[in-house]
Amino acid sequence: MVDASWLKRAELFESLEEPQLNVILSHSTIESCPDGKVIFRQGDEATHLYVLIDGGVDLTVKTQDQTDFMTSQIQKEGEVLGIPSLIEPFRYNVTAKCLMLTKVLRIEAGQLKKKMEEDPRMGMQIMKKLAFIYFTRLNELRMGVSKFFKEFPSKKP
Repeated sequence: MVDASWLKRAELFESLEEPQLNVILSHSTIESCPDGKVIFRQGDEATHLYVLIDGGVDLTVKTQDQTDFMTSQIQKEGEVLGIPSLIEPFRYNVTAKCLMLTKVLRIEAGQLKKKMEEDPRMGMQIMKKLAFIYFTRLNELRMGVSKFFKEFPSKKP
């Protein structure tokens, strides 16, 4: 069951108090997505933030040659996706596609941003954690790319 105590265990909201969590839940719905469903596409307006309840999601980036490049997988309960819904220019920078039957908590980003402005302490707590999550994932991606390139021996002239 998704309630304030469950939401407090989610990576983005662990520092919030129960009344703040209940406000977030009041602007949220649970969405069940079949295997293969695209939750959002790279380049689309980022209107919702998502918290994984159950299942798994691939996050991919379309390269210039239109190849999908997997950046990461969201598979742990409480992980967030759709982070650009809280960061300008408010466009999804990846495509999120379900790997299996997946349940997510779908949070209206506009309402969440409004509450973050009304309660600056809440806003600061969320943005601090958001930055941590974002940079952790960026570093994981960098390590993966570095490991990938180490698989190919460099050619010296």
